[in-house]
Amino acid sequence: MDDIYFSKKPKNNNNDYDIPTINIPDINAKQNDYNYGDSARDNFAPYRGKEKKQKSKKSPSPAPQQRKEKKKKGCFSPVRKIALILVIIFAVTYLLTAFAAAFSGYGKLRLKRNAYITSSQLYSNPFVKNILLIGVDGDGSEESLRSDSMILVSLDTLHGKIKLTSFMRDSWIQIPGHKFAKLNASYALGGAQLLADTLEYNFKVNINDCVLVDFTMFTDIIDAVGGVDVEVTPAEARFINRTTRHTIESGNSVHLDGAKALVYCRIRKLDSDYMRTYRQRKVIAALLEKVKGADAFRLFGAFFNVVPKIKTNMNPFEIACVAFRAGFSALFFDVVSTRIPTDATSWSGTEGSQSVVELDVEANARHLYEFIYTASAESSDNRD
Repeated sequence: MDDIYFSKKPKNNNNDYDIPTINIPDINAKQNDYNYGDSARDNFAPYRGKEKKQKSKKSPSPAPQQRKEKKKKGCFSPVRKIALILVIIFAVTYLLTAFAAAFSGYGKLRLKRNAYITSSQLYSNPFVKNILLIGVDGDGSEESLRSDSMILVSLDTLHGKIKLTSFMRDSWIQIPGHKFAKLNASYALGGAQLLADTLEYNFKVNINDCVLVDFTMFTDIIDAVGGVDVEVTPAEARFINRTTRHTIESGNSVHLDGAKALVYCRIRKLDSDYMRTYRQRKVIAALLEKVKGADAFRLFGAFFNVVPKIKTNMNPFEIACVAFRAGFSALFFDVVSTRIPTDATSWSGTEGSQSVVELDVEANARHLYEFIYTASAESSDNRD
C-alpha cells in the first residue's frame, strides 16, 4: 500500500493507469477546518452553533396570549375617547358656569368662623355639604329684617340623599353673645353670620355655606322650571281663595306657578308654624323633583336668572361646584325632610307676652345629627 499511494507517478502509457491522489484529513482537525472546496463553500454555510441559527430566522410571531392582550387593549380606545369628551364637556361647562356667576352681580355675604364654638365641637363629614337657605320677608337689603324661613339643605353623597331640615322661627333658644330669644331674632341682631353661629352653637352641626333669598327670587325659581306640582288640601285651597287674589283648586297634584307657590308656602294662620314649615319643604321637594324632568337649557336658564338675585358667601367657582353637585343630587337622590324641634322634644310656651316653642336642645341636636349624617334618615314631617 505504501508503494502505491506514495510512489512517484509513472509514465503514461497504454498499460499504465493514473492513480489518483487521495488526501485523508486528520481526524484530530476541527470540523470548521475541513476543506469543502469552492463549490461546497458557496452552497453551504459552516455550522456556527444554535445561537447563529436562531439569528438567521425571522422574529417569532407574538404568542396567542400577547395577541389577545393587544386586541383587548385596542378595543377600549373608543371608551377612553368618549370619557375624554365627557370630561372636556364637563370642564368647559363648569368654567362657563363659574364665569357666569362671577359676572352676574350676585350679592356677597361674609361668613367667618364661629367665634362661640370650636370646629372640633361641630359634626361634619366631607361627603355631606350643609347649605343654610335663608328666606327673608323683603329684598334682603336690610339687616334688621327677620328671617321668615330657615332651611338647612344637606347634600349627602355618601348615602345618596338630599336632606331638608326646617328650623321653626319661634324656637326659644340661646343666641350666643345675647340672651334667649326667638330663633328668627338672630338674623335681626347679626344677619346671616349670627344666625349660622346660633344654629351651630345649639345643635353642633357644621354649616358650610349660606344662601340668602327673598320672596321675589323664590317665585322666579319656580317659574324658571315651569312651576311645581304639590298636594293642596281643601282647607288650604279655601284659605288661599278667601285671603288672597289667587284662586287654586285642591287635589293630590295641583300645579302652582311661582306666585301661587309663594302664597302656599306662607300660609300660617290656617293652622300653625309647624304646618307652615312642612309646606315649605314640600314645595322645595317638588322643585327638586321638577329638576329631574327639565332639560339642560331650561336648567341653565334658571341658573342664570336666579344667581344675580341671591346673596352668598361662596365664590363663583364654589357656586358652580354646588350647582353641579345639587343638579346631580336632584337627578339621582331621594329627598327626605324633618323639622327642628320635633314633636317629641318640644312644647308650646310663653315668654313675656309672646308665644314661643320651648325645646330640649340636646335631644334635638341628637336628632339632627342622626338625620344628616347617618343612613337611617327618613322623612319625619308631622302634620299638626
